[in-house]
Amino acid sequence: MLKQNKREPLLKNSQGQYRYLFNWMSGGFNDIWAKNLTEFKSELNRQFPNSKVDYDTLHKATLTRSREWDRIGNMWWD
Repeated sequence: MLKQNKREPLLKNSQGQYRYLFNWMSGGFNDIWAKNLTEFKSELNRQFPNSKVDYDTLHKATLTRSREWDRIGNMWWD
């Protein structure tokens, strides 16, 4: 019998916001904490006016994916 992979829960902070991870169309990546996609877009426009996100890469993070994302970011800036 094949072992089934357990689905990891999404990362959520104490304010009920998910961590959305995404890439920029021009290269690079970033994240924004938001409760839903509407709040994400509002926060995106507030923090990064006139920015272009590659929406094909947009996803909510799990704890494991969030740690990987941070590790890659730390390698990039160190």
